[in-house]
Amino acid sequence: MHTWVRFDRSVAPYARVHIDRISLGGERFRLDGRIYSRHSELERAVLVLTGRVTGTRLRVPAVLTPDLAGARGAFGLRRWTVTAQAPLDTLFDDPELVDDTFDAWLESKVAGAAEVHRSRVGRNRYLVRLRARPGEAWIGQRRVSIVPYFTVKARNLSFTVEVFDRQAFAALRQPARRPDAGEARPVWLVGEMPFRAQDTGLAFFRHVADTHPEIDVRYVIDPRSPERANLAGYEDRIVDHRSAEHVRLTLAAERIIGSHHPDYLYPSRRPDFVRRISAVRVFLQHGVMGMKWMTPTYGRSAPGFDTDLFIASSEREKRMLVEDFGYAPDDIAVTGLSRFDTLFDDSRPVRPQQVLILPTWRDWLTTPEAVSTSEFTAAWRSLLSSPRLAELKERYGLDIVFGLHPNMRQFIGEFADLPVRVFVQGEVRVQDLLRESGMMITDYSSAGLDFSFLHRTLVYYQFDRERFFRGTRSHFDLETELPGPVRFDEAAVLEEIERHYASGGVTDPEYIARADALVAHRDRGSSERIVEAVRAATRTRTPRDLLRHEAVQAGWRRIRRSRAYFPLMRRMFRLAQQLPVDDELIVFESGVGRQYADSPRAIHEELVRRGDTRRKVWIHRGPIPVTDAHTTVVERLSPAYFWHLARARYWVNNQNFPFYITRRRNGVYLQTWHGNPLKRMQHDLDAVVGRDEDYLSRVSRATAQWTHLVSPSPYASAAFASAFRHRAEVLELGYPRNDVLRAPDRDAIRASVRERLGIPEDRTVVLYAPTFRDDANVGGNRFDFALELDPVRFAAELGADFTLLLRMHVVVRHAAEIPEDAAEAVLDVSSYPDIQELLLAADVLVTDYSSLFFDYSILRRPMVFYAYDLERYRDDLRGFYLDYEAEVPGPVVRAEDELYAALRRIGAELATGGGESAERAAEFARRFAPHDDGRAAARVADAVFGAVPPAVEAVPEDAVPEEAAPAEPAGDAPPSDAALSDASVAGAEAPAAGEE
Repeated sequence: MHTWVRFDRSVAPYARVHIDRISLGGERFRLDGRIYSRHSELERAVLVLTGRVTGTRLRVPAVLTPDLAGARGAFGLRRWTVTAQAPLDTLFDDPELVDDTFDAWLESKVAGAAEVHRSRVGRNRYLVRLRARPGEAWIGQRRVSIVPYFTVKARNLSFTVEVFDRQAFAALRQPARRPDAGEARPVWLVGEMPFRAQDTGLAFFRHVADTHPEIDVRYVIDPRSPERANLAGYEDRIVDHRSAEHVRLTLAAERIIGSHHPDYLYPSRRPDFVRRISAVRVFLQHGVMGMKWMTPTYGRSAPGFDTDLFIASSEREKRMLVEDFGYAPDDIAVTGLSRFDTLFDDSRPVRPQQVLILPTWRDWLTTPEAVSTSEFTAAWRSLLSSPRLAELKERYGLDIVFGLHPNMRQFIGEFADLPVRVFVQGEVRVQDLLRESGMMITDYSSAGLDFSFLHRTLVYYQFDRERFFRGTRSHFDLETELPGPVRFDEAAVLEEIERHYASGGVTDPEYIARADALVAHRDRGSSERIVEAVRAATRTRTPRDLLRHEAVQAGWRRIRRSRAYFPLMRRMFRLAQQLPVDDELIVFESGVGRQYADSPRAIHEELVRRGDTRRKVWIHRGPIPVTDAHTTVVERLSPAYFWHLARARYWVNNQNFPFYITRRRNGVYLQTWHGNPLKRMQHDLDAVVGRDEDYLSRVSRATAQWTHLVSPSPYASAAFASAFRHRAEVLELGYPRNDVLRAPDRDAIRASVRERLGIPEDRTVVLYAPTFRDDANVGGNRFDFALELDPVRFAAELGADFTLLLRMHVVVRHAAEIPEDAAEAVLDVSSYPDIQELLLAADVLVTDYSSLFFDYSILRRPMVFYAYDLERYRDDLRGFYLDYEAEVPGPVVRAEDELYAALRRIGAELATGGGESAERAAEFARRFAPHDDGRAAARVADAVFGAVPPAVEAVPEDAVPEEAAPAEPAGDAPPSDAALSDASVAGAEAPAAGEE
């Protein structure tokens, strides 16, 4: 057991709310749940429902009761039961009440805390969500419907409050009536959000109304919306949202066509009403998909989102919707967005000197205080008020137009005093601004893609990329697919503005090509193509859709966690191996399925570069930045994982597949490994520290499956033979992952990474990448690590000239904590996806025992070895294959003082162009990386994936004795997964390298 003690720092209040029951029956609101407050003593609490649009706060009294039994079972951490209840007619008794979405919060008074602590009410099981039923109450002459729902990503509790007049509410109960065949024109309901009429919904509606009299097309909009004016001339086709007519037409409609979730076009989200809707649902989209990870919102299995036809703009987007979102190809129509008909109308004069700046919104900026003090406001205000921008405006006669996203319209005052034109989207037609502007700057807005389709210059200013994508990702490869340069600091954005206008407004052909890959039709026919696609669409449900149902998914998760799962997968694997081998299938894995990186990636990219048409399956927990039509992604340990491994002729890995997985006798298993061996491994260890007693048995079974092993040098080949005792053919051809270090564009990659991290060109960059310690295991595959370097001291002593990039090993449990005083000089890059790119960006490498230094020597740059616990690590934990103090290519230091002195010497050497460190590294590389010349991936691909499959040795009968394979445990991973790491990220050995 580990105890954590925090000195001289306040401990933040904590309260996590779990829901056990939600009831709205009998016109009474009631919530029952539990609160886990850890160290916090709760004195009182109240449940607050907060309106997203109106800001209305509805308070529900809560009763707290200490859960003493639960606390005893949780080592004294505090637990409570909570009940909050109130009559619905009292809770919503407001004559001014309007439609809104209310989010549930718990506000608690914590003993010793001055401020009230707010916690989002979430945490719930599927059965809680299933049993949550709508409620209703009379408020004067109006009927209020309260529909509980749970947010897409976090499953937090919210309520949709719907206000009806008597007639409309009565219509909800009436039976549906569809027109008989030939009786009337088919009804198509079109719209956006209830208050919106300005985007794809409006464009499509106008087209159908103007050109298709055989269709009874209607537009749904709130009667109070100011955008109702955009429907002038179509008054007889307007349907008031939540009216009795709206109810009747929704049930009678043949098609429901919207730019957002279809339920925005429904008069009610009550499940009993939604089930009665029989129309085909069409998703027009409100922007080209790709920048933000939207699968939880618009995926085929996303709760609350249903569509029968998904409109897309390109084959690239269609492939994304199939692979990332889970749609069938027939569910998608590549037509272009309806608003493109206006976008590609060239009748509007272009104003080349107009620069449109259009950032998107941030979901963490919801209050005036948060916006006022945010990096978002500071960055955009700084750019717009920059003296250099003012100088560029004067020199080139620029007109700067800045707009906020509609979700941030209430904060426009933060920018009102700037020397630019300021507007809010929704009050001005963005399409008109796109069509007339000569250049555009955005951060992540999909409107930027629209602009790029006009073949004009687009620049991305992504100063907060890490936070924007925190916990998620993009569907695009942000470095290779965006149709404009990505810049991370103000100076670089200003340089792009100057470059564009100094060149006479010329757009880079590379970015034009990227834009064209994202739009299939650069014409004014999108709306008509959509009409034809909508006519052909049907409301179909397949067994695959049933499998995505939340109840089925909940059941599957129980099976996935059960003891029966892995025995079942093993049986399926063996049965699948009885089928013929698929000679055209290659399975790739890197870092135990956690990374698209290392030598497997380099080999995969080499095959793609060659136009190899064999099917390639990447084992990964999310999408990978690949546009190859022959590559698909499969989650590790899923049924598809076992299926593809059983069928494939080729396996490629830099660690091992589960030890109980055996290749076919004629299968090819290319083991690339994940680092030049410094530390002793497996059979070369005098004592195995931090492993269980079956460790060597498991790894021996796993290595028996290899047919080919990549090696960078004779030194490595000898160490591999001693440590692994393998039978594989050794391919001593260099490490494919290091090709990028010798690539022709390595200087451009270096500059791009430094810019992405916001590092000025004149800074000396130090990459500190320590490895883990085997005896600090805290359970499973997680290790503690005590950082023997003080970020604040580094910043104080070297921060004027040096930037420290801190790269913790992937198995270290706790992220590095960088105090605010050191934040400008010390950056945590532990989550950066590609370690080789960080090597390129660094001027100096500091490590202890990570094998990264073998790779870094290829660059002929200085290194320092900070070995503060050398004797313990060498003599008690691992030991080495070389004489560490005599042979490593850089000074070995034992204390922080010595480290800083060494860095100062290297800084002076770099400033004068000295070559002592470079020659030492070069000499080391000639011995330990003699084949790393930038072409290793090509040589390995030639050796293994040639036209004639190589002859391989059959797996010995006794390699994996059937009776010796232990049963899998309950949980998500087989027994040895606990000892595996994502070593490919750090380029170093895993704590149990090769173990499965």
